[in-house]
Amino acid sequence: MSSPNVKFYNAAIDAAQSGDLAGARGAIESALTEDPSDVQSWQLYAVVLNSLGEGEQAAKALAKVKELGLSEVDELIMKAADAIGQNKFGVAITHYEDALELEPDRAEVYVSYALALMQGEYPSDAEEASKKAVELGPDDASAWYARGRILRLRGKKTEALESLGKALELQGNLILARYESGMILAEMGELPKALACFEAVLADHPDDPNAAEAKAVILAKMEEGNS
Repeated sequence: MSSPNVKFYNAAIDAAQSGDLAGARGAIESALTEDPSDVQSWQLYAVVLNSLGEGEQAAKALAKVKELGLSEVDELIMKAADAIGQNKFGVAITHYEDALELEPDRAEVYVSYALALMQGEYPSDAEEASKKAVELGPDDASAWYARGRILRLRGKKTEALESLGKALELQGNLILARYESGMILAEMGELPKALACFEAVLADHPDDPNAAEAKAVILAKMEEGNS
């Protein structure tokens, strides 16, 4: 990938992770304009289109992926993403495990695998997979984010904050890491710090209803505490 294409691709990933599928589509279309022969971009485009319910267009994107050439591992990853879109977490987990048998050192696969395990209600295995993800990709913000999210869901707040903080050190605009940090800090009673997290989210996504609601709740609690 060229540098501009990486920028658009990463923006698409961030948008998709935050639930902004329209934004993800726009970013990945920009990536494909920059480099129309990039397999990863076509692969992500197919997943986004499928999530938007545009099955016919997703099929065309997938055909382009196959035309350009897709490794067996990437094909398994794509099948796993499709399975997650259908809430078939067991199927997705199997695909990720098959992919990791073929290429056991890909941090990004462990990231997706860990999150799928958590969604499939295998929390202990999810935590172990997230540990492997950060070991393989210590400079990968998404790996640290995934570990932080899983630790939060397991009730390990201090460890979760550390992992999310590492994710933000590596990628300061990672909105989901800020959101997760804000949730933990609010639960711990660190209201000013929590407020700062949600304000940072809203600075980049002013129309995010969840962040706006969280901010309003925190402000109400702070007002109660001052009264």
